[in-house]
Amino acid sequence: MIMKKILSSALLLGLLTGCGSDDTTETPVIPEPKKPKYLTLDIKPEAKFEGSFNVYLGRFPDPLKDWLQSEDARDLNDDGHIDERDAHKDGVYNPKATPIVIDATKMHQLLSTNPDGLGAGSARGDIFVDGHYSVFDALRYLAVTRNDLKLESIISPQNSGRDTYEFTLSWDSNADGVFDEQDNDLKDNLVIYDNYMGTDWHFRFTFDGGDLTTLNGTLDGLGPQGEVTYGRMDQFWIQPGMNIRFQPFSPEMTQRRHWVQDREMTRLAENGGKVVLPLLRLVPSMKRAPTDLINLEVTPHNMRPDIFQSGVITKMDIFLSAADADTDIAFNYWPSLSTGAEVGHFALFRALEVASEVGRGWTTAYGDMAVQGDFNAHSKCDFSSPAGGGQDILVDPEHCRLDWNSNFGGNALHIMPDVGVMNQPVGFAMAAIKSHYELFGMTEYSGKEVTERDFSPQEDGSDVMTLQVFPLPKDNQGSMLKESHFGWGIADCTECHNESKDPSGHGGYSWPINSSDGFDVTQPYYCATCHGNNGAPSAHGETARCFWCHAGESKPAHHGEASTQKLYQGDAIKSNDHIYNDPNELNALPRDKDGNYKAYEKVWSSVNSDWDMSRVFPDPYSCMTCHKNSAE
Repeated sequence: MIMKKILSSALLLGLLTGCGSDDTTETPVIPEPKKPKYLTLDIKPEAKFEGSFNVYLGRFPDPLKDWLQSEDARDLNDDGHIDERDAHKDGVYNPKATPIVIDATKMHQLLSTNPDGLGAGSARGDIFVDGHYSVFDALRYLAVTRNDLKLESIISPQNSGRDTYEFTLSWDSNADGVFDEQDNDLKDNLVIYDNYMGTDWHFRFTFDGGDLTTLNGTLDGLGPQGEVTYGRMDQFWIQPGMNIRFQPFSPEMTQRRHWVQDREMTRLAENGGKVVLPLLRLVPSMKRAPTDLINLEVTPHNMRPDIFQSGVITKMDIFLSAADADTDIAFNYWPSLSTGAEVGHFALFRALEVASEVGRGWTTAYGDMAVQGDFNAHSKCDFSSPAGGGQDILVDPEHCRLDWNSNFGGNALHIMPDVGVMNQPVGFAMAAIKSHYELFGMTEYSGKEVTERDFSPQEDGSDVMTLQVFPLPKDNQGSMLKESHFGWGIADCTECHNESKDPSGHGGYSWPINSSDGFDVTQPYYCATCHGNNGAPSAHGETARCFWCHAGESKPAHHGEASTQKLYQGDAIKSNDHIYNDPNELNALPRDKDGNYKAYEKVWSSVNSDWDMSRVFPDPYSCMTCHKNSAE
């Protein structure tokens, strides 16, 4: 992901290099950027359709799901749980799925020629700027370039009545060169899914999760088949690196999706073409009453002009419209993460003066009130009930099990708000504070409290060290570093002040060491207690786990060992027996992309990580000492 300004106000580093001996050498002062309205950072993302993404055809067979929902499911390893590891003991594994890898450049080049008459570039040029595409565009590309797919009987968004393309798709699933009924999915000689001349095709999706895959279980997580949405295929943006599965669903799933979309079109018409959200609910804590905004008119704020045409409304606009109505709202930006996941999106950071705290933060959901119970591991698909919306529909139990029995779906929980198109109002939106600390067993530290940590366990406890955030000196105290300092903006003062160069005023090798807290190394943030933060930019509201985002393209430079990565393997991985190895945390079980249990063998991660902490630049204590939040 290329950005015009990569986290410029959040980087824990200066861009200056080189050391000098003259403390009066003038160095250009880089002004700190102004933070724009609604954002904690001055960020202008510039998404590019480049690289590749993966496509799969047909339903994922998922024998693990069949086993876990059958009478064969039992606790074979006597750990008190029934999960994928028990299925493996019974010889059940999910098959390896081989993707169709789509080269973004080739797809762009072909669709730019308008090969199917649906438009040069995206078929929804009214939504996407030139060079960006929807999931429907990927289906167009496949139909043009493959002999086993036929896209026919296409109905335009204007004529469908739902502002989306509708179509018939045929897939030669048995690869015999003939499109016929033999391509359909059969059970007991009955058609259960129509691959041939089917009108029930839609898609599932997963985004790039990086190298550390959790929440990928069939029943207790997202599942290898991907998340399903009732949204419009031709309005769903393709992000390079994501996975898309095109598959036929049951006729009941199509009816349910159409029912949801029809209700959205009705809301739009009832408000004269304005996008009016019936309910926005903000839930800042379990102890505080929620705040409801009723009939909120949502207007476009054009926060992603790199992707969408001016005037396109996204889910982010819900919250920005609330901010326009004097509700406290702020977004931050997620770059590439320490897990290797390429995110590149704005995320809700603060609402009602309650800010996210790393593992505890704001999560968002959107949809229709009647569909809240649609997707879960034990859904009964009772859509004709009052709670289900009173829809005139009866769902076959096997279709319910295969299409709806999973934990994620409908509300598209994993679509970031800045790219979730909402040109038609959903029934409600909600943002609530949720915690992952308990789910993943993460160590909870904010950096504000004094903490003891045993860095290298010794029987005598000699390696127990005290970690704390230090106050910085006032401007009129001590030998404060100024812009004229030759190393202004360089975080690691030991790059220049080391055993080869006498530190001015400290004499010989008498380096200031925080020995009272148990350390025996020079820590630049300890030096800052006397000399100031040497031009470190202000923080942006976060309080801990800086390494989550300051990795990959945003990895800090000039921060010593905290600027490096380390290979953790074997016992070093197992040392964290909560996040990735605790059998009592089923959601946190590591699984491969096909949903099979697979323990981590090697992990490349920052020295500040879930397995380690830097002594020289301990996260978040060193970060919070030098990079002060504006409220401090």
